[in-house]
Amino acid sequence: MVLHTTKDKLLLAQNTFVRLYKVSCISAPVFLLFLAMMVTAMTFSFIANLALAITIDINSTDSTNISSITNTSIILVNNNIPDAKSVFNTGTMSLPSSVSGFIIYIPDEAHHPITDKKTMSPKNANYIPSNLIIPSGTSIAFVHGDPNHIHVEIIKDKTGKVAWKTTPISHPGGSDVKVLSAGSYTVSDQKYAPMKGTITVEGNVQSKENNLVAGGIFVPTDSVSKYKSDFAAAGFKVLSEYNFISKVVQKDIAGPTTLLIYSTNNMKIQDAIPKLEPLIKSLPYK
Repeated sequence: MVLHTTKDKLLLAQNTFVRLYKVSCISAPVFLLFLAMMVTAMTFSFIANLALAITIDINSTDSTNISSITNTSIILVNNNIPDAKSVFNTGTMSLPSSVSGFIIYIPDEAHHPITDKKTMSPKNANYIPSNLIIPSGTSIAFVHGDPNHIHVEIIKDKTGKVAWKTTPISHPGGSDVKVLSAGSYTVSDQKYAPMKGTITVEGNVQSKENNLVAGGIFVPTDSVSKYKSDFAAAGFKVLSEYNFISKVVQKDIAGPTTLLIYSTNNMKIQDAIPKLEPLIKSLPYK
């Protein structure tokens, strides 16, 4: 029998359910409850398969296995992390709860005041970013991109009390890791007075317990492809990039420069820091 119309299909479904009821030997209410459960199960199955199909389609350039589905989910979450252009123009990053850790970058010549014309980005002269807003429970660390200088960062709460004094950081290393309580903090350097920043820990937003760690870094624009490849090989993903002209008097950091915003796919912040060190060391900044 060929069903030509929607009406024909509905009549067939109706007759089928009536026949099932007649041979089931159960009361009408019980049968209806059974029918409702079947329809619900079929609906959930349809939605689940549809969601799976959409997820696989989004990541169709990769193999459709569990690994690729996981990576697709991470890519979608990362869309909530501010892009490089926004960070460059505002000097501020406000992170979603999907981020469990953030690595603050100390750029080359960050110890200079802006008036020396040696800092690459006016809005992110001393730290990337200058102003960080994070959910409660987010881990924080600093990495050092300022060769030939030792940095110790001082983080104070709004009363002026020191909440965190980092371990001494040598290029191209990283600091210890800290989770700050909710509140507003200032960031400064123990030796270099021009270095200023802020950290705000939101009390009403809680970081999820995952291994999504983010950060930012400056690289020469003509080497962006190389560094994106190096980041990928080290287990990072470059989320966004923004090209600008570094208008400084120091030749090795002057000219076309790119701000990269990156994240880990599945890596704890303590493991991410040593993987960043060779990338920072390979930069041509002196």
